[in-house]
Formats: sequence, structure tokens, C-alpha cells
Amino acid sequence: MKLSTLLSISQLSIGAEEKLGLAYSNPSANELISLGANAKRTERMLAFLAHGGARVVFYGMASYPAPLYQLDNPPFRLMYKGDLPKQTDRFLMVCGTRCPDALASRSSYEFALEAGANGVVVVTSNSRGIDRNCLYALKDSNKAALVVCDCGLAVKRITSNTLLAGFCTISAFEPDDQALSFRCLSRNVLSTALAEATVVMQAPLKSGALHCATCALDLGRDVYVHSTGTRTGEVNTGSRSLAEMGAEVVTGYPDVALRHDWPQDRRIQAGSLYRFGPSCYSLSHA
Repeated sequence: MKLSTLLSISQLSIGAEEKLGLAYSNPSANELISLGANAKRTERMLAFLAHGGARVVFYGMASYPAPLYQLDNPPFRLMYKGDLPKQTDRFLMVCGTRCPDALASRSSYEFALEAGANGVVVVTSNSRGIDRNCLYALKDSNKAALVVCDCGLAVKRITSNTLLAGFCTISAFEPDDQALSFRCLSRNVLSTALAEATVVMQAPLKSGALHCATCALDLGRDVYVHSTGTRTGEVNTGSRSLAEMGAEVVTGYPDVALRHDWPQDRRIQAGSLYRFGPSCYSLSHA
């Protein structure tokens, strides 16, 4: 089947199963246009895949992330750069505020560092703050991350972020789609669906991390709150409320590993952290 046909089908306002059934019928370009596909959008996606260094996976393919099948309406098309993790990998989502304090920055760095060292793939986003601190840790230690984006992969928000190089970045949106609030919410659904558990490091009441926690709970996933997010202060009000409502509090990766029977052979401390702009990073993690 032509790639252009699948890309055209992905534009239609029908469910993933219906799109898959339509794909098996091998419709013509004119049929797809009559159903609502836009030829110019298809051409833009084809051009991006040909020259943008990205690949695409469709619902029903062997490499399509298996956890997404649990969603009511999973994305039919996912564009990605880098290598998709193996279906057998362990996935853990770490999220939190875009404006963490120094302790939360250090804690998120150390948490991701230790998770990566024990072979767990950290699922996070391209946002600054807690998510970016996790990526710094995984970049420093040359470990894997799955970065779920809130926009298309051709958007400057992604292409100008050199920290993302070497990680698998994945997007359910078309290449030129800008980050909008509803796309951030959609990104949160995908992120929590991909991970077996979600850890909220630190979050105020209006943080998107609370939406991630809600999505995870709706999917039957475990939600944990890091102890650094249970302290007093406005920046902790959201994460503290999760703990008060019953979310289990953890002090580090070993607590999560113990509950999920994951490896915890390697214990790593980050050592000194250095601030650069809004984020913290470490020059050595041994």
C-alpha cells in the first residue's frame, strides 16, 4: 500500500479501527478526498518524511507501541525520530512543573539517572523544568528516553532543541502543527498510556502534571508522588494534594522498582548540580 494512502487516511475524522479497515480496502486518492483528506497536507507530510529525517508507524503495524491499543481512540499515525524502544522495554513516566525549585531539579535529575542506569526507559516531554532535568540526566549517562511531543516534529520548538538529539522523539501531530493547549493535553494522554507508572516530582495546583496523573489513573496505571513534592510551598500544592488523596509517596527510583519488580542493581547519586538558565545539570554522576 502507498504511504500517501495511509497518510491521507490518517487525516480522516474516524476511529483508528475504522481507518485500519479503510486502509485494507485500498481506496483511491479521489475516494479519500471525498471522505475529507487534503492532498496538500499529504504532500507536506511526504516531503517531511523524505527530507526531515523522520519515520512513521501506523496503527496495526508490529512496531506500533502496544500500550496505546488500550486507549479508546489511539492515534492512527505516529511520526518519530530516532529508534522506537522495544516492545519489551520497561517504561516509566516522570513529570512535573516547568518551574521547579533547586531540590526538585536535583531530585528529578537523580531519579532519571538511576532509572536509566537500571535499564528503564523514561517517558517525558520536550517541556522545560522537571522534564528537561530528566533529559539532562539521560543525556549525561547516554541512556534512553522516549520524548512525547506536544507539536509536530518540524516545528522550531523541536528542531532547535539540541537536547533532544539522540533521544526518540515521537509525535501524533502533523509536522507543522504548533504546540497548543489541546495538543498538550493529548500529549499527556499518550505519555501516560505508554508508561507502566507515572511519577509526579513537583507540581502546583494548575500544573499539567496533575492532568497526567488523572490520565494515568483513568488508564489503571500507578501514580506516585516524589517526596520532594510534598513539602510546604505553592509550587508543591498540586503534588501534595495528590499525596493527600492517596497517591503513594516515593523517595527515589528504588521505591518504584520494588513495587514493579524492576532492576535496582545500580545505585547512582548525581553529586553536585550546576544551574544553567532555568535547568540544573551535572558534570559527573558517578
